[in-house]
Amino acid sequence: MPQQQEEGADGNISRLFNHLPKYVASRQPRTLAWANFTLLGPDTAGAVRDLRDRHANVHVIGNLDFVQTLLAGRLFDRLTLWVYPILLGSGKKVFAGAVVPTNLKLIEPMVATPKGAVMQRYALADGTPRVWDMSKAKRDD
Repeated sequence: MPQQQEEGADGNISRLFNHLPKYVASRQPRTLAWANFTLLGPDTAGAVRDLRDRHANVHVIGNLDFVQTLLAGRLFDRLTLWVYPILLGSGKKVFAGAVVPTNLKLIEPMVATPKGAVMQRYALADGTPRVWDMSKAKRDD
């Protein structure tokens, strides 16, 4: 398998990325040209459970459809959200209709960048989400 982008300004991160295992979930057969790629089989939920058993940390990069599959199947332990202070118009919804109502708990203090982006890190929490009137909610709920 070819190694890519190992020279130049991005060489250090490229060398690291080239040596890490990478997994691709696809609805169509794919030819994987980058080093250390494995195509996940048709049982996405089973493949993700297997990856979680083999790796301490699994990250999803660049595929909202796959993130929605993980959310719908509750196939995640931790969810990191980055909220950016920009409006770009309509787009694909992260929390689309297939998301199962799920309780989350904030596991680290929120972090804000100087320009206002906010990172929030959540873990799965027990129970079923309760619904309340937001106009009557206390500020610490």
